Order: sequence, then C-alpha cells, then structure tokens
Amino acid sequence: MKIFAAGFYRMHSGMLVFLFGTVICYCFFINTLGSVPVWAFEEWNLVITLSLVRNPLIVTIFFLICLGYAFKSVQYIAGQLNLNNSEFLYYSTSSFGLIQQFKSWFVVQFNIFLPLWIYTCFAAVIGINYGHYFIPAGLFIFLLALTCTCAFIYIKLVNRQIELSKHTVVMKLMKNWNKPFIFLYTYHVFNNLKLTYLMTKIVSWVFMIGIFSLFIQERNGILVPGMIMLVVVTVHSILIYQEYRFNETFLYFSHNFPYSRGKLFLSVCVNFLVLMLPELLWFVTTYPLFQTAFLLYFGLSALLLFRSLMYWFGLNMKRFLCCVFVLFNIFFLGILYKIMWALPLFNMVIAYLVFDRNYLNQYLKD
Repeated sequence: MKIFAAGFYRMHSGMLVFLFGTVICYCFFINTLGSVPVWAFEEWNLVITLSLVRNPLIVTIFFLICLGYAFKSVQYIAGQLNLNNSEFLYYSTSSFGLIQQFKSWFVVQFNIFLPLWIYTCFAAVIGINYGHYFIPAGLFIFLLALTCTCAFIYIKLVNRQIELSKHTVVMKLMKNWNKPFIFLYTYHVFNNLKLTYLMTKIVSWVFMIGIFSLFIQERNGILVPGMIMLVVVTVHSILIYQEYRFNETFLYFSHNFPYSRGKLFLSVCVNFLVLMLPELLWFVTTYPLFQTAFLLYFGLSALLLFRSLMYWFGLNMKRFLCCVFVLFNIFFLGILYKIMWALPLFNMVIAYLVFDRNYLNQYLKD
C-alpha cells in the first residue's frame, strides 16, 4: 500500500485533480442557458451524472477513462517493480500462495481505483433514484472485472522470470533506418511509449467523433473544427510532456549543438506532425484545404505554447497540467466568441517569448 497505492497518488496527483476535479466541479456548478425554474436547478446540475447512467455514449467514454486509468496504474506498478529497491518484492510476495497474492493485489488496486469507485457509487445512487438500474450494475461489474484483471497482471509480473535483454519488434524493424536527431523522439514513442500513444489516439478519436456527432448543424463552420483541433492538441499534452522529459533526460547534451534558436523552437512541430498524422488526415478529408491549413496553424501554435511552458516549469507535471487547463478554457472561450483568427498569432508570440526567456537561462543555471 505504501509503495504502490500511496506512491501512485503522489506521482499522479496533478492528473487526478485535473480529471476528477474538472468533472465534479462541472457536475455541481454547471450553468444553464436561459431561464430555469428554481426547482429544476438540482436536476440540471446533475445532468452529467445522469448521463453516465442512461446515455450509452457517456458510458463508453467513462469506460475508456477507466481503461486509461487502469493502464496508468499498471504502468506505474510495473515501473516500480523494475527498480532496484523493489527487488525484495519478488521474493516476499511470491512466497505466498496465488490466492493470498490475488487478495493483496486486489486491495492495492481497489485503493488506486478509489476515485472511480466513489464516483460510480455516487452515479449509481442518483441513477437508482431516477429509475435506472441496469447501467449502474454494469458499471460496478466492469470496475470489479477491471480490478481483478489488474490484480492478475500484477501476479504475473511478480512471478515472471526477469529477462536480461530483449529486442522489441520496433527495434528490429528500425535498426537499419536513418535516425535524424530531430526524429529521435518519434522513434522513442514507437519503441517505448506504444501504449501511451495508443491510449492518446483512442481518447483523441473518441472526442473527435463525439464533438462531430453532437454539433451536426455547425459542422461546416469554424466552431466545430476549432473545438476538435483544440481537444486533439490538449489530449496530446501528455506526449508534449514526455517529449520534454525525453530531451532533458537522454538528450541533454544537445544544448551544446550549434542549432539556431528558431530551429530549436520549431523542431518540435515536425515530431508532432508525424504523431498526429491520423487526425491531420481526417481534417484534410473532411474540410477544405484552406480551412485545414488554418486549423493546423492554430493547432501547432497551441502545441508550441504548451511546449514552451515546459522550459519555464521544468518537469513539474502538476504546474504544467494546471496551465494547460487554464489555456484550454481561454482558447475555448476565444473559439466561442469567434476570435479564433487572432489566437494563432497570439500563441506564437507568447510561445517564443517564453522559450527565448527560459531556454538559455535554464541551461546556464543547470
């Protein structure tokens, strides 16, 4: 419990506050459009929770969030098991029987899933009061099955034989390819961050399809594609953080390379053009070329602003996610008030100023 459950909450506190805090605050403080009777406020304020127990699309999104949350917990515990100071766990936990191991890991995973269980119980109580029974029962069964699955995965990890060396399929396929310095992070994603990239794509496409389906009458304007591009870039913020972490951890010597300030500033765009290629192909096939070019300009400018903030915050994920959340709301309001045309230039100017002020200062300080 101390190593895994408590450690998971310490490391992912920023993600948890961003995910559950945003949803809960939206459920209780959502404002309605127009005049609503006083007696209807409570029902309107619980509209998201009610959707969770009666809307299949919202249930699907919740399932995907649970799967992503489970993936992060499995990834964290697997990483902890690979540390040198956790080697004693292979001897201590594997000395118990499989049933005892399952009970222990189930309790650990249950505590990691505690926010999901609390929110599911809250949604179930509201749903039962409004006459919905089957979906709340399905939510409990799904979470129970997911908890058991994670427990079995941990048992397999603890009882496995440790391989001293291995070569992934990606390494075998790409070992003879040219690897320009600017694309090293892309190779790193396809080799070591495949599940993170896959989950990012799944969440990105779920939001894209959801927004595109909900706003049918506004598809041909700039509002819907602008919202979709903003959501896509925001979802990829985890890859933005990982890109900065990769550069500062494995490529710190690159500070000594004779690259111009402009090349360093814009080089991140090349990597993310490759990583976001599926979404870009969707925009190209769905909207006119000129509109797609403007949306791409807006998306890259937001991405550069998020990336430049990393030079200011460093590897502090909590501050980075908080700032991304604030900027997301600012950009969203700009799109709603039809001033999206001014956002790309604003983003580029602020991003370069932040980058220019903090890149060299951080290097000299270090």
